[in-house]
Amino acid sequence: MSKTSTLEICKRHLYDDVNKLSHLNEDTRNRLLRIRSGYTLWNEFPRKKQKELAQHLMQMYGIQKSVAYDDIRLIQELLGSINRSSKDWHLYQFNLRINRAFEIAESKNDHDGITKAMAVYAKYNKLDKDDPTEFPWDEIRPQSFEITSDPSVIGIKPIPNLKDKIAQMFRKYQEDLQSIEDVTYEDIDIEPVESYE
Repeated sequence: MSKTSTLEICKRHLYDDVNKLSHLNEDTRNRLLRIRSGYTLWNEFPRKKQKELAQHLMQMYGIQKSVAYDDIRLIQELLGSINRSSKDWHLYQFNLRINRAFEIAESKNDHDGITKAMAVYAKYNKLDKDDPTEFPWDEIRPQSFEITSDPSVIGIKPIPNLKDKIAQMFRKYQEDLQSIEDVTYEDIDIEPVESYE
């Protein structure tokens, strides 16, 4: 099962009732439930490290470390919308901290702190700017190329009767090879130098 298809399945069925997952094969269903568990845990406790999350998945589901870290990559994509702990993942973590700062300022009735937290949140989430237009990658069609032996398509003047000229040159050089006489030679009696000392 490819990572892409697993990610799509997770996006569609992350919180579906288990009884509604019967159309998925057992391995896919088990992986979805594992990822759901890790996603919920990390969403609730974002300060947990990858190592702690991997330990949770390994102990709870009896999986290998490599499988746990592969699941973590998918969980990060689900939390941050992009692979490789990228900018979106860090923005997600940053927003959690700003929200926490906002809550602390609000609990202390610190109006200056509330204003600063809101300003930082707006600035780093670029709320004052329009969303960038998504490029329609799926609409790009590869150019079709047609194979040809006509050199004029790239601006080279064709040679008339090319096949005849090739056959003529082949015969000429074949005859030249046959006319070469054996060359006599003598062995030179020189001992190779073993060392340059």
